[in-house]
Amino acid sequence: MEFIGVRRFLRRHLTPEQRRVIKFLVVGTSGVPVNLGVVWLCTVLLSPALFSDLRAWAAGTFGVPTLTDTGVRDIVAYGLGIVVSIFTNYVLNNSWTWGDRVAGGEAGTFAHRLLKFYLVSSVAAVVQLGTSSVVSAAVRGNEFFNASISGDYRVYHAVAPMVGILAGLAINFVVNNLWTFRKKKEG
Repeated sequence: MEFIGVRRFLRRHLTPEQRRVIKFLVVGTSGVPVNLGVVWLCTVLLSPALFSDLRAWAAGTFGVPTLTDTGVRDIVAYGLGIVVSIFTNYVLNNSWTWGDRVAGGEAGTFAHRLLKFYLVSSVAAVVQLGTSSVVSAAVRGNEFFNASISGDYRVYHAVAPMVGILAGLAINFVVNNLWTFRKKKEG
């Protein structure tokens, strides 16, 4: 019953757009465990040794001699976490955050919105991946951040993606609100 009281309070005291921002933040928050879960699975299931050829190629191609097998595995893990969480966030945003625009047929087809959502999220994902990778590399040598949570899954594997997620948040909301789920023009 408490949830209903909170919902009524929000409806009475916030504008529809303010409620939309809150819904977006709730959906984004739900994507964090999805993202971190994929990163965890990758770090538990994929040995850094699997990435030695890719690391050698990337180090030679991009001139990054300090790149490690673990660093490449982590970048792949962060990337997969981003891709999977974008999809789950889209499904929730499509039905709940911007459900009013979707139900009214104002925002195009499901597939069209999904493509736009991935395009917008890709820009934010580049920001997120870059931020995650930089933070990861910067703190990996620190004793606290390098502490094991479970096997090869370290504190920095959780911290770096969360910092990256925050970096991409504003881009995602603004552009998706104005373009992906835009209101149908009147007149």
